[in-house]
Amino acid sequence: MTMADDGGSAELEPAEPKRRGRPRLYATPLSQAERAKRYRKARQWDESSLDDCRDPVLMDRLSWALKHKETSEDARAALDIYLEELVRRHHSKGKSALK
Repeated sequence: MTMADDGGSAELEPAEPKRRGRPRLYATPLSQAERAKRYRKARQWDESSLDDCRDPVLMDRLSWALKHKETSEDARAALDIYLEELVRRHHSKGKSALK
């Protein structure tokens, strides 16, 4: 006995056509302000190592160290580390000079 022979079989609903591209993350698209807010929040909690972090994250860390250098010993030590990393990445002789 096949499905076609079964008198009480349910009708198959037509499947929604598969959309091209990446699947949606949210029901509605984000506004530019919402997208920027989520980007800043993700950057704030980025805990990658100094060698692996992106430049905007490094700049955020440098900004924090500059704001707190008067009150925090950790910030003073981090300030030197972050500045050396910036020089290493972006100075034309930085990579060879700091090895």
